Formats: sequence, structure tokens, C-alpha cells
Amino acid sequence: MTKLVRFKKFFLYTLVGSLIAAAVTAVITILIGEFNDITAKVFITLLMVMLHSLFSLLFVWEDTRKNTFEHLALFSNVLFFLIVLSFFTSFFGIWEIFSNTTIAKLYGSYFTIAFASLHVDILSKILNKDKLINKLVTANYVFIFFVIFMLQLVIYLGNKDILGDFFYRLLAAVGIVDGTLSILAIVFYKIYLQKHPETENDLVIGKKQHLSVWVWFLLIYLVIQMFSIGFRVIGRGYYY
Repeated sequence: MTKLVRFKKFFLYTLVGSLIAAAVTAVITILIGEFNDITAKVFITLLMVMLHSLFSLLFVWEDTRKNTFEHLALFSNVLFFLIVLSFFTSFFGIWEIFSNTTIAKLYGSYFTIAFASLHVDILSKILNKDKLINKLVTANYVFIFFVIFMLQLVIYLGNKDILGDFFYRLLAAVGIVDGTLSILAIVFYKIYLQKHPETENDLVIGKKQHLSVWVWFLLIYLVIQMFSIGFRVIGRGYYY
């Protein structure tokens, strides 16, 4: 059993233990009859423990049922660690250890990192098939890094006075190139498969060879990213 598997099991057991402890605390609080700010925080903590426990169990169940996350190992591991971080982040937010603004920024980072890991993982499936595809994917990795890095600056320093209008225009350009490279890589991969029908398609799952839902999810996200960043920059330029 690997250390990662042990950690996942330990985290799941910890969540179950936390759920039981929170439930006992809630029952005692109800019986005592003292409802105050601390009581509200206890109930919200209980709710967050339940949600994270449920999400973790669904994560394991889906992996066992379809091997979806084994097919996307990087995304699987990153997502699980983000669940762990989300659990502690929600706790710090509920008990006001961190401000609501900080919590929102952290979840913004988690969201972008999750999509970046999915993006990289899917692109890795089409490597080592064709030289042109390899070049597109390698270039795409570079642009993914810059998009994520620039988005972190937007999340934590996001205002025109600090970053400047040119920064947002540059982000829009980088985001459009990022999405375009990904779509081109997948299109050329489909062309490659048509020329080499004996090659197994690593972007599909199931006996009926449907395109993985994660691939569709990524493609839709990339299209939205390309248009939303562009429209946002145009809107900012018009407003200012």
C-alpha cells in the first residue's frame, strides 16, 4: 500500500471521526438548550464535515466503479488534496481564523489549480504520438503555467491600479492562445487516430468509446475561458 493511499484512508477515517464528534457536540448542545454564536458555528462545522465526507466517499466510489480517476491519476491526486485543503479552509473560515475575503481567494486558487491539473492530465494522454502534437502540448504546458500564475495575481491583487490595464490584456491573449493550443492538439490527435486506426484512443472511456466527460468538460471550459477573458478585457477597456 503506497503512502498516498494510506494518507487518503487516514483522511477519510479522520472525517468520519470528526463527523461523529461534531454530531455528539451538536446533540449535547441541543439538550443543554444554549443556542448562541458558538452553537451556530458548531452546526455549520458539522455541515461542512458531512459535505466533505460525502464528497470524499463519492470520490472513492466513482473511482472504484469506473476507474475514472485511475485514468486521470494527476487530476485525481490533486483533487483529493484540494478536498483536504478545502476541509481545513472551511474550518478556518467558519471559526473566523481567516477572513471571508481570504477564504474566497483560497477557493479561487483551488478552482484554478483543479482545472490546471485536469488540463495537464488530459494533454498528457496524447503525448508521444506525433511530433506536431508533442510540440503543441509542450507549448500548451507553458501557457497553462502562465495563465494559472497570472490568475493567482488577479485573485490576490486583482485591481487595475496594481496590475494595470495591460496585464489584463496580456492575460486575455495568453488565455486565448492556451485554449487554442489545447483545441488544436485534440483536433490533430483525432486526425492522427483516423490515419492510424490501430492506435487506442486515450481520451475515450467505456466500451462504446465515448469521449470522456472530463475531456468535454475541459473543452467547454476552454471555450468559456477564451470568450470570458476577452469580453472582460474589452469591458474593462470600455469602462476605463
